[in-house]
Amino acid sequence: SLFGGSISRTSVLNKLISTAVSGSIAPLLCAAGTWMQQLGCTSPPSLELAQCIVKDFVIFSSKSSEQLKSLPMVAPRFAANFMAAVTDLYLNGGKGQLLAPPDLLLDVITEWVSENPALCLASQQPMALPAGAIAMPVQCPLAGLIRWCVLSLLTSSKQELYSKLHLAVLQSLLEATPPLTAPPSALNAQHLGLIINCLQSEMEQIVKSGRSLNEEYIHNSLERFAQAVQVALTSRCIFGNIPQLVCRLETLPSKNKLLQIVINANKTV
Repeated sequence: SLFGGSISRTSVLNKLISTAVSGSIAPLLCAAGTWMQQLGCTSPPSLELAQCIVKDFVIFSSKSSEQLKSLPMVAPRFAANFMAAVTDLYLNGGKGQLLAPPDLLLDVITEWVSENPALCLASQQPMALPAGAIAMPVQCPLAGLIRWCVLSLLTSSKQELYSKLHLAVLQSLLEATPPLTAPPSALNAQHLGLIINCLQSEMEQIVKSGRSLNEEYIHNSLERFAQAVQVALTSRCIFGNIPQLVCRLETLPSKNKLLQIVINANKTV
């Protein structure tokens, strides 16, 4: 089966796909993008593949390779699904201590999204599947990228790239507006709710550890989140329980004026 396999088989696949990245082998990378999407971009095999790519092209490299930089042009679906997987690996409160992505990885992804904001939506393009196969739900990397931008302010002082990424993500959200006859599909309200959980948990951990909350960082973090949510709502690209999301926003510190404006403007959505 294309969408299953043993641990040893997955390991061989990871090496094969890593080699395909090195050689910019489009057919294999396109197939790998479909494989990730069908398994789920945050499934263990997809996360293992993402870790393998990061290890081969980021951790063991002093500078990003041209092959990695050009990945969106060679295989946009694979690049989008790789982003969805890799954003789950870093700055994710659901996985314990917040671990920031390597600078090189952040730089590459920021460049990808800045140069092509529509890349985040590449996984929504029609797929070529085997006869009888059912397309699995799409998971765009937007929620994970928003989480990176929001939580980075609580964990990292290197904000120049995160600020650039945040602007690129906002542009991606604007481009995610669905046709009037189509339902939204780019951003799950539940995934945005998980970012709220991460924010609250991280602020609690900071207080428990005896450190003081940096009011400026908290303010900017909430501001980024409010901007992303409002742009997404304006673009009509959020699906799921939006009223519940707005209620969850009210559990965040209410001193942030922009966040309060977003809440008040969307209470009846």
